[in-house]
Amino acid sequence: MAFRFQRRIKIAPGIRLNVSKGGIGLSAGPRGASVSVGRRGVYGNVGIPGTGLSFREKLNKSQKGNATTAKGPQGGHGDLQIRIDDEGQVTLLHPSGEPLSTRETTAVRKQAGGAIRAFMDEICERRNEMLRSITTFHHRIPKPTKNPEYTPSLFRTPKPTPGLLTRLWALIFPPFRRKLDAAYDDWLSAKAAHDRGEQERKTLEETLVFSDMDAMERVLETYLGDIEWPKEPAIDFDVGDNNTTLALDIQFPDEDEMPDKEWSVPATQYKLTPKKVSATKKRQIYRDYIHSVMMRVAGEIFAHLPSVEHVLISGYREIINSSNGHSEDQYIISVIMHRDQWASMDFARLRQMDPVEVFTGHLLKRSMTKTGVFKGISPFLPNDLDENCELTV
Repeated sequence: MAFRFQRRIKIAPGIRLNVSKGGIGLSAGPRGASVSVGRRGVYGNVGIPGTGLSFREKLNKSQKGNATTAKGPQGGHGDLQIRIDDEGQVTLLHPSGEPLSTRETTAVRKQAGGAIRAFMDEICERRNEMLRSITTFHHRIPKPTKNPEYTPSLFRTPKPTPGLLTRLWALIFPPFRRKLDAAYDDWLSAKAAHDRGEQERKTLEETLVFSDMDAMERVLETYLGDIEWPKEPAIDFDVGDNNTTLALDIQFPDEDEMPDKEWSVPATQYKLTPKKVSATKKRQIYRDYIHSVMMRVAGEIFAHLPSVEHVLISGYREIINSSNGHSEDQYIISVIMHRDQWASMDFARLRQMDPVEVFTGHLLKRSMTKTGVFKGISPFLPNDLDENCELTV
């Protein structure tokens, strides 16, 4: 029996990582991969098959003033591109999208071959990282607390600071000065809006979240939306009639949507070679992914909603009914958890925990083989949550 709650969070496809000073970032992007070879250097843009992920990074950072400059094979200044498809095949393209000739391809590889191969190695690492990290969401669970603390988000847009020549030109040419003044005013407005938003979030997370149900929903939506999901779930939740209980549904992708390849770069070829994981390993990955995500969601609830004492989390997926061909929801796991029992875990040893075993200590409904074959269940309902909470008072 399927049931939906009042509030839905539709997580955007793919992983989302903020770009920081410490390194590259991930964002929603195109499929495949490309390298841009232009006047400013060699840049890589990679998409991980089936995930909607992409990233961009300058590949030849240590080379300044020589190999960073590259002209197109026809003598123009357009960027060349190298696209790597979902099967690992590499294609070199003109800026117009037309494939390079064999001779042009050889010339580009001779000029930027080292950077291109470094980019291919990076693609392999990124694709394989998806396979490694998809089952480790529980490694980053925050500790439960009754006193959540607001963590400020810095305003990272740099203040406009024109150089001496620019300032002198502004003194001479009034329209240019007005343009600089407008840019500074825009920066001030953006910073003021950011500061107002941060003050609102501080009040929301440190004060209103204790009793205001709308604030609770907004806080939960924010933190669940900020999680770096490997596959996009849809999450429904309901705070209920009071601020001590919460029921939540997670729609999981099907097992077939999980990454199922490990990648490598041959020593002498310009391509990526995929190797399919076994069916047994793929089922185990799916099993661990389901439980790891369940743990992470429970952790976010108990860390950021201090008044919530009892949580019901159920997971389901869409299947095709073989008797009528219609799509329907199949629940595969449902668990009722209590704050005190959750808080008794050793959060310093999350990496040593088996997420499949964690929920056996709670009120659990699950029908699953050791290798991760799930069968449908009848999930707990919100009434079961209320009744169970009364028994534990």
